[in-house]
Amino acid sequence: MRRIGIFSILAMALSAPLPAQSPSKAKVHGHPVSGTVASVDQSAKTFVVKSSSGKTTTLVWTPATTMAGGEIKVGEKVTLRYLDRGGKHIATSVVIGELSARKAPPATPTASPSPAPKS
Repeated sequence: MRRIGIFSILAMALSAPLPAQSPSKAKVHGHPVSGTVASVDQSAKTFVVKSSSGKTTTLVWTPATTMAGGEIKVGEKVTLRYLDRGGKHIATSVVIGELSARKAPPATPTASPSPAPKS
């Protein structure tokens, strides 16, 4: 009887799924880049972003790329995320314009207290 119990526990331990290795954040969420658009090639659907440190990154956009804030133009500030696929940096999301200005909540007017009714 004792052997059956040991074999049952051993069988359950061996049949339990192994913890799955989670993919790296870069594979799931992409690599972040911020900078200024240095060049755009509409026909090839590519653009180059130059970061504040001077590093340039050539990216490709696809129909699946989400764009917020307008069109990509030379001189525009952008913040984006990309994935590496087939030797290319594929932009997954692009925010055009200053990101800090977009995150600021809209100003709400403050109501002034109404005067107390006179008796």
